[in-house]
Amino acid sequence: MIELRNIGFLKNAMEAISVFIPEGNFRFAEEGIYFKAIDPSQVLLVDYFIDKKLFDVYDVEPNFVGVDIVEFNKILQRAMPKDRLSIELTESEIKIKLESDLKRSFKLPLIDVNEEEAKTPKVEYDTKIIIGSTSLKEMLKDAILFGSSIVLKVKNNKFYVEAKGPSGTMETEATKVSKIESEKEVNAKFSLNFFQNIVRMVDPAEKITIGLKTDSPMKIIYKIGESKIELYLAHMIL
Repeated sequence: MIELRNIGFLKNAMEAISVFIPEGNFRFAEEGIYFKAIDPSQVLLVDYFIDKKLFDVYDVEPNFVGVDIVEFNKILQRAMPKDRLSIELTESEIKIKLESDLKRSFKLPLIDVNEEEAKTPKVEYDTKIIIGSTSLKEMLKDAILFGSSIVLKVKNNKFYVEAKGPSGTMETEATKVSKIESEKEVNAKFSLNFFQNIVRMVDPAEKITIGLKTDSPMKIIYKIGESKIELYLAHMIL
């Protein structure tokens, strides 16, 4: 049995993940819950972990189960602010209860998902950037005016976002960055739509950590409540 009284972070996490991943495996381990999966287009890898100490009750046998993430997210989005969430696993289904003014029960059948866990890319990143989520989101809003892809650049310890399209070009420099650690210049291209959806659910007060290397996947890390999500976005050819 797993119980959680403050389910806001889990709602936000599943909403963010379900945009990309329709189904995947949850690994229930002694130290907490792991979720790692690649989206169907093979563009994005999601690596999410919830430490067991974030739960009010965490008493579950180690297990590896496939779940329909879209349907699971729909259930969580029905949670009211004062609801207590409980989750129980059987051999064939996951049982979900939401209790406060109403007592609601849901069941989802477990599904067969490829049992091999996705492997995170082994990249030695040249640059690490820590930036406020609000600043990054505004940079991406600028970029969407002109293109469907963006180029991220780091030069002379400065961080830039560029976009080009038939109607024009745009370059935005982040003049207020929490931290930049750069060993060399970086020039990398990515899908703007994917990047925007990745950061869409980040709290305005949170910071986003980005790992960059030319012609390599981008690494993005941020917190959802007290839990941590790590994502790897495949690069595009410049």
